[in-house]
Amino acid sequence: MITLSNTLYSQFSTLNSSLVTPATCSARPISGSVLEVAQPDISLVIPIYTGESFLAATLAELDTYFDNAGLDAEIIAVDDGSTDRTPEILSSHPTKRLHVIRFAKNRGKFAAIKAGMSTARGGCRIFTDADLPYDLEAISHMASLLKTDGFHLVVGDRTLAESELEVDQPLLRRLSTRVFSFSVRMLVTGELFDTQVGLKAFRGDVASVLFPLLSDDGFAGDVELLYIALKYNLAIRRIPVRLLRTGPSTVSIAGHSLPMVARIAGLKRRWTSGDYDSDSLRSIASQRYWRSEIDA
Repeated sequence: MITLSNTLYSQFSTLNSSLVTPATCSARPISGSVLEVAQPDISLVIPIYTGESFLAATLAELDTYFDNAGLDAEIIAVDDGSTDRTPEILSSHPTKRLHVIRFAKNRGKFAAIKAGMSTARGGCRIFTDADLPYDLEAISHMASLLKTDGFHLVVGDRTLAESELEVDQPLLRRLSTRVFSFSVRMLVTGELFDTQVGLKAFRGDVASVLFPLLSDDGFAGDVELLYIALKYNLAIRRIPVRLLRTGPSTVSIAGHSLPMVARIAGLKRRWTSGDYDSDSLRSIASQRYWRSEIDA
């Protein structure tokens, strides 16, 4: 069993006040290059499994939001082996900003998110749930925090006082969430924040090196990525969320929460064995402010 790491908990407690160097969402392309012209402001990844009941409305809502906000964005929809009309709805949606990835069979939420992030080109890269449970205004706010305030990650957190959870969630979903959150606190980092909110944003250069390190394909991927981010002392900003709607949960205590806890219990072992080693993340997170000695 993983015990509470005082060092890691200390990192989390001071993240929002940590010294960070302001930076753009990603490394700036060479002026006039093809990359500079092609790179969108935002890449939004949405994993989808059997989404025919809401998918058309989701795509229309996203188009309206990005058009009205004046944001250059790409939407990467990853069909995780849907067996309903999801593929037809995606193929018939008339917008150039939509890119579709399809799995032949269901592989898991984070398998879909990782696939989407692997093709994302945006300076800021965000993933959210396909039924858009949270207020879309958060997208531009998250992008701004990444671009102008020097944060590496921005994550939604339902436990913050300003969060508005106006929609009642089913009892089983609330119970599943509490069991999982308690397990995370016991196994990983003590008072770790709300890990399972389906709304997280990443600076482009961070996403490019963080997501390939992830081993989990299911719902434990959220905890894994935050664990790695905390271990590298990445700058994380938590923001309140506005829950506008909630759909039927695909997570069950027996079928998902308990196996997720078992996978989370192996995070420390994978860290100590070097599975998460990354010189790139080490460089991105570096806050060495003293001058290195230079040999004469």
